[in-house]
Amino acid sequence: MKDRLADITIHFIGLLSVFTLFTMPAFAQMDELQMGYAKVNYTPKVGLDMVGNYRGDDYGSRGIHDSLYAKAIVAMGSNGEKAAVVSVDICNIDEGAADYLRAYVADHSDIPAANMLIHATHTHSGPPSKLDAPEAKEYLIKAVGAVLQANKRLKPTKLSVGRSKEDRVSHNRRLKAKDGTTHMVWEKFEPGFIVEALGSIDPEMITVSLEQEGEVIGSIINFGCHPTTLTGNNWLYSADYPGYLTESVQKVKGGDFAAMFLNGACGNVTQVDHVAGFIDTYQECQRIGYILGVAALEAMRNSKALSENAVVRVSQEQVPLKKMTITDEQYAWATKVMERVAKEGMPPLQPDGIPDELYADMWVDMYQVQDEIDSLEVQVIQIGDLAIVGLPGEIFNEFGIYIKEHSPFENTIVVGLTNAAAGYFPTEVSFTQGPPGFKPMITGYETTPGTTRYDIGAGEKMAESAVQQLKALHDLQAQ
Repeated sequence: MKDRLADITIHFIGLLSVFTLFTMPAFAQMDELQMGYAKVNYTPKVGLDMVGNYRGDDYGSRGIHDSLYAKAIVAMGSNGEKAAVVSVDICNIDEGAADYLRAYVADHSDIPAANMLIHATHTHSGPPSKLDAPEAKEYLIKAVGAVLQANKRLKPTKLSVGRSKEDRVSHNRRLKAKDGTTHMVWEKFEPGFIVEALGSIDPEMITVSLEQEGEVIGSIINFGCHPTTLTGNNWLYSADYPGYLTESVQKVKGGDFAAMFLNGACGNVTQVDHVAGFIDTYQECQRIGYILGVAALEAMRNSKALSENAVVRVSQEQVPLKKMTITDEQYAWATKVMERVAKEGMPPLQPDGIPDELYADMWVDMYQVQDEIDSLEVQVIQIGDLAIVGLPGEIFNEFGIYIKEHSPFENTIVVGLTNAAAGYFPTEVSFTQGPPGFKPMITGYETTPGTTRYDIGAGEKMAESAVQQLKALHDLQAQ
C-alpha cells in the first residue's frame, strides 16, 4: 500500500504542483486562499441537435424553454497553484472536446490544462459535446469562457461546508420483480409485480459556501440524481431540474448569488418513482429543483467553516480499463438484427432507453475492439481542507458513497460525468441481477454492453484510484 501511495504522489500530483510548491520565490507566496466565480449563458441556436435520448432520425431542437449555463470557479492556493472547475448544462462531455477545451483555457490563461475539471450536469435537453457537431466548438468555447472570467475575479475567500439529507426526489432506477427479473423505473407495472430496488441512493446534499469580504457570495451544490425529467418527448433546450435548483436558491439569496450545481454519482439514481410513473413536465422539473433548493439552503444554514489551510493541489491517474467483452453469441444475434435493419431501417422515436436495433449496431462494432485497453482519467482537486473527486461517465452511487467513506478528507464531494463521456460504470454485483441470457436488458439498462463500455470491475478500479489519490494528497499535506 505504501508503494502504491508513493507512486500516485510521484506520478499524479503533477510536476507543476511540486515545482511550484518548493521552488516559487518568496515574494509570490500568499497566506490566503483566493477564488473567483463566473457564469456564462452559452445557449446554442435553435435547430441544433439535442442529446440524451433516442429520437430516430430527428434530433433537432425546436426552441428554448430555459437557458443553458456554464458556471466556473477558479481557486489559487497559498502555494501559487491554480485549479478550475466548470459545470456545464449539457448531457455529457466528450473526451476529445474536454482535451480541446482544457488546452484552450491553458492557452488563454495561467491555468494548466491538467488542473481543470469539466463537468456535465447531464441534462437530456442540451446540445452535443463532440467537436465535429455543427457549431459545437463555438458554443463549447463560449461555455468555458466562464473559467477565463472567473480567473480574473480572484479574491481572498473563506470556505464553509454544510450538509443536509433529501430522500424524496431520488430513486434507484433498477428494480427486482417477483419473478426474479430486472426492470427499469420507466416501465409500466402491474401492482405487486416489483419487490424492491436493486441498489441504494445517496440522499446527502453537500454545499460549499464561498465568503468574500465578509459576505457569502455563492455556494457549490453537490447532489446525485439523473436530470431526466425531460426525455424524448421534449424538444426545447432546458437545464432540467438543476436549473430550477439554482433558480430557487437565487430567489432566496438574491439574483447575484453564485449557485453552482455539481451532479454526484448518479448512474443508477433517477427522479422517477415507479409507483407514480414517469412525469415528463416542466412543472415536475420545478418541483424537484425547488425541493432540492430547500435542502441546499438547509445545508448552507448548517455550514461549518473550514480551517485556513489555503493549499491547492491537483492529482490525476489514467486508469487502464479493458473494453467490454461481446460474446460470439451476442455478435451472431447482433449481425442477424442488422441484416433486418438494412432492409427495414431503424425504429422510430423512443422516449427513454435504447431499442434493440441500436444495441445490435453497437455490438457489431464493439466485437471488433473488445480486446483493446483504454485509459480514463480520475481526478482529485484539493482546495484547502476540501477535496473534489472527478470521475468520468455515469458511475453508480455506491461508488460515490464508498469514496466519501474512505476519504481521509472530512469534506469530500464526488462529481460524475467529468472530462469524458464514458458510459455507465455499474457495480460488479449489478451484472448478476437477472436471469441468464445474452440479449439487451437482461440485467438492466446500465449493465447492457453498449450502455456500459468497459468490462466488469471498471467502476471499482476507478473508485479505488480516487481513494488512493485522496490518501496521497492527504499524506503530502501532513509532511
